[in-house]
Amino acid sequence: MAENRDGRPARPATGARLNAYTGKDWRILALSGAGSIFIILGLMTLALPSTYEGMLVLGLGPEHALRMMDIAGMFSAGIGVILTWLSGMLWQRQMQF
Repeated sequence: MAENRDGRPARPATGARLNAYTGKDWRILALSGAGSIFIILGLMTLALPSTYEGMLVLGLGPEHALRMMDIAGMFSAGIGVILTWLSGMLWQRQMQF
């Protein structure tokens, strides 16, 4: 049996299996990038001043209200979190042997 320099047995180099774990997968990069962009977009939407937030959806009190752009920001940030989580799950699935 062949051994590496440190004395451990060498693993057989199977072509398809080796390439699957050493190459970069464009789906992981695309999902991570899209997720990050959606999170940033959602946080920027949540940080808008009240003059740009649109119509009132729910009045919670005299100082607090939920407006249309708040809902859009929460939705966008949620989509970003889901996309980033999916890219992490895809990466973890590819790293298992």
